[in-house]
Amino acid sequence: MNGKKKTGISIRKTGRKLAAFAASLLLAMSVLLYGRAPGVFAASKITLSVETDSRSAGQGNIVTVRVVADNMPGITSFGPVELNYDTEDAEYISFSQGKDISGNFLFVETQERGKITVSADDQNFRKTEDNNEDNEAEPFRSDNKVTLFMVSFRVLPGSSGNLNIKIDKTGTFKNEAGQAVDVVKGSSVSLSINPSSISKDATLAFLTVKDVNLSPEFNPNITDYSATVDRDVKEVQVTPMPNNMFASLAISGNNNLQIGMNVIKIEVTAQDQETTMLYTIHITRKESFAPDSATLVDASGKTYSFMDIPDNVTVPEGFVQTVRMINGYSVQTYARDGVTSVLLYLFDGSNSPAFYFYNPVEKTIIPYDPENTIIRTSKILRISALPEKVQVPAGFVAATYDTGRITLKGYVDKNSNFICFMTDENGVGDFYLYNPETGSFQIYRPADRRPEILYKYMFEVFLIISIIEAVSLIITVYMVRRIIADKANPRPKRV
Repeated sequence: MNGKKKTGISIRKTGRKLAAFAASLLLAMSVLLYGRAPGVFAASKITLSVETDSRSAGQGNIVTVRVVADNMPGITSFGPVELNYDTEDAEYISFSQGKDISGNFLFVETQERGKITVSADDQNFRKTEDNNEDNEAEPFRSDNKVTLFMVSFRVLPGSSGNLNIKIDKTGTFKNEAGQAVDVVKGSSVSLSINPSSISKDATLAFLTVKDVNLSPEFNPNITDYSATVDRDVKEVQVTPMPNNMFASLAISGNNNLQIGMNVIKIEVTAQDQETTMLYTIHITRKESFAPDSATLVDASGKTYSFMDIPDNVTVPEGFVQTVRMINGYSVQTYARDGVTSVLLYLFDGSNSPAFYFYNPVEKTIIPYDPENTIIRTSKILRISALPEKVQVPAGFVAATYDTGRITLKGYVDKNSNFICFMTDENGVGDFYLYNPETGSFQIYRPADRRPEILYKYMFEVFLIISIIEAVSLIITVYMVRRIIADKANPRPKRV
């Protein structure tokens, strides 16, 4: 009996081991096939906390807090997260996204007195999902702490006690399966406010230069930065914000930038009027007008590179040099009032760099050929070869015409009317009549002579009818007179 019991127990243990092994194998296969176990995530809940590097805050100083999640198990959306703060002790300054997730998530932030509300949605993941495509975009995952967003506040003058900043509502955190993940509130922030005193803080809390990227990224403890601007930029807008509101600022060097290296200085003087800090930005103004690696693609898909315009170039009459935003780049161009297209100096990858007309509306690019280009008020025309299916209007023969500026190739009739076939920026061709008195062109349309022919035909018909009627009238008159004469003078009858 004991042997049978032991055998039964052994069989049951072996069965459990086999079942466990089969379950593990099935789970492993699921992970290999789908990249994760269905419905299984690294963590069953998220703890949301408020953190800061400061333990206390001085009156007039800026305090930055971070809203962090202790992990992110494939979250595709979260919020609204509500962050509350004491309005008697602080005022809102700014909001910024967490660097780890800023490339994935689109944030929506709203402000009310004493409350900041933040929501975010993973746009990379949502894009493929909305288009009903195979979702290759992976949601953001991390088993470590992740900063969702940061908020900066300034401690108000005259405030005292503690500055409290806490999460009031966590909102909903959804994973890629659309399931809500449990979220709990973690730690909050309570900073002791230092009593009023003369501040010795001469640091900056923020430093930005409009449309310019600083290297390295701003840090209050880093005082030296570098940046680069295009050649057409002659001044930049520098916006520093001192950490203490009672500190003073002096900015120099941001105007009248020269080609090459320039130095912008931001001097911060603390409230005590003795402590100072100097932040410098070494900003380089490029020698080239053409943006680095900037390209332009036309409507047909051909790619061109922007090039610097050489000195002493010849441009069409009426075109003046200016700077335009083309394809997101600030580039040097030549433009003319009333003409949509602009002249760009481009390289097509094979021929030598040259001027091209670019139509920003139609996205067309055509070479500028001074000998075969006509510029009208509203469009650019090029003398072109006559297409095979297009016939020269009746009465015209091949000829050339010297305008005194260029020699035109076209056709002339017996009345010295000169026409040529030209195409516009969109590739639409037509015959244009040249007016030698004004030097202008207009679309040529042969005169419709059908009414003239009809009138001539009708005139001839009515003329013939008139002649017939006249002859009939003459004959009638003659016959009447003859009858009257015969009655008046009857002829003697022969016996």
